[in-house]
Amino acid sequence: MSAVHGSAQLPPPVARNPLLHDSGLLNSTTFISDHRNETTAGTLTRAGLTIQVSFVFADPPRLSYFCVYCLNRYEIPFAKAPKVVSSVEDTALIQVLLTTEESPQYFLYRARGPNGRPSLDLLPDIHRYSQTEFLCVPLGFVSHDNRKQFVMAALSYGTWDGEYNLHTIGSNPDSTWSKKLLQVEIPNGLTAKSALIEPTKVIALGGGLLGWVDLWKGMVICDVLNPAAKAYFVPMPKLLPNNNELYGNQYSARPLRDITVSRDYIRCVEFEQVLKLRPTTVPAVTDPWDMDELQDSELAIVPPQEEEEVYDVVGWRLITWYRSLTWNGWRKGSMVHSDDLGIISLPQLGGGSCPLNEPFKNLKTASPTLSDDDVVYLLCMLQEDDQAVWIATVDTRSKSVGEVVPFSAEGTVIYDPTFIPCVLSKYLDAKSDGAQGGKRNASHVPHSRNISKWKKQRQHLSQAELEEQQPLPRLLQHSSGNRCIHQVFDVVLE
Repeated sequence: MSAVHGSAQLPPPVARNPLLHDSGLLNSTTFISDHRNETTAGTLTRAGLTIQVSFVFADPPRLSYFCVYCLNRYEIPFAKAPKVVSSVEDTALIQVLLTTEESPQYFLYRARGPNGRPSLDLLPDIHRYSQTEFLCVPLGFVSHDNRKQFVMAALSYGTWDGEYNLHTIGSNPDSTWSKKLLQVEIPNGLTAKSALIEPTKVIALGGGLLGWVDLWKGMVICDVLNPAAKAYFVPMPKLLPNNNELYGNQYSARPLRDITVSRDYIRCVEFEQVLKLRPTTVPAVTDPWDMDELQDSELAIVPPQEEEEVYDVVGWRLITWYRSLTWNGWRKGSMVHSDDLGIISLPQLGGGSCPLNEPFKNLKTASPTLSDDDVVYLLCMLQEDDQAVWIATVDTRSKSVGEVVPFSAEGTVIYDPTFIPCVLSKYLDAKSDGAQGGKRNASHVPHSRNISKWKKQRQHLSQAELEEQQPLPRLLQHSSGNRCIHQVFDVVLE
């Protein structure tokens, strides 16, 4: 459970350059604060409490963050820290669990709502429906009608491999669920079983197109606004050899892969540890041909000893791929080896003047996150279980290290990042830099006296519907750890 932060712990505002970055990294850790700016939007909870959400955007690799606050309460009414479950284009799905409720409520934040300004909507109830239809997660959202309306979409498995059901519901109060059987078109050479995915991410591809992504296998793409549209399967690139041998299709692929859409292309990145077989000393074998005399004590038959192969991590490499929806394959983008990057300068967490200089290849590194350019952000640390974590910027085209910033958050694990890519700021008419937090646009925050209007048909999602996939076990240790390959599979997931 992530910590609930008070307003006194808000990080200082960070100036942004909106001309440089439309995308960012959003920290899912929440700050409980009455912090208001041009991004602020509000609505009512099921119990009639006025809740507001604000975002403060920063240029990556610095983290953007968001604030949640209940205006009607003097005490903090949150049983656990609210969090952004997912963000697709101009939307963010926010989970809130109040002390007065047994189950969480889910709100959809839109950077550009029906009136062109940020909006916040309590989502309709899908709990009972999902129990009957066994909906997959995550959910997808598409805005339409000049962003005045949105459609929420989910998949469920069909009767046969390669079959899915598309479930959609509109944002109107009287909307009901619709269900359509999808026959997924599969590329030549692949079987229907290969299109059976366990999605962990949804990407927006323009118009009504959404893609449900399994980072191991591929994505199912369909137009959720077109009832007659077909669905089709796009496989992920072939795994790099060490990833295929060590991890295959197990656990979450997030520590190794990421996918995004930018400049009209689907882009994928993969991280792989470079391994070297540790040399072993083999006992000399005596050849009787060279012996003049054989002692009885030397005639015992000794069975051959099978020595375990031990590998050391000696670096890592990155590869990016890209494709258009009309292509029948992936094209290679850039390749980077840790040896290309040399020494990395790590600023001290406390703001000290003497940074740490370390070979990049010696750091524990994982979880590549794609930007909208040729930039990849990596989480890294000096030693396993260190509290000090950094986000490093790597330009895959120039093979260079950009800005490195310290990242310290409670419970941070580099193999299960607590931030997600976010492009919300791209859709805001006025970019927020946090410096104008004292301003308030009251029209974004409805007052609780309008409860009869806002409570209509507004209930909650099921917490079980958004269970997170278990993270990948820790990657192989570097040579100082003296770990063997098989030990990777001995990690017990909690």
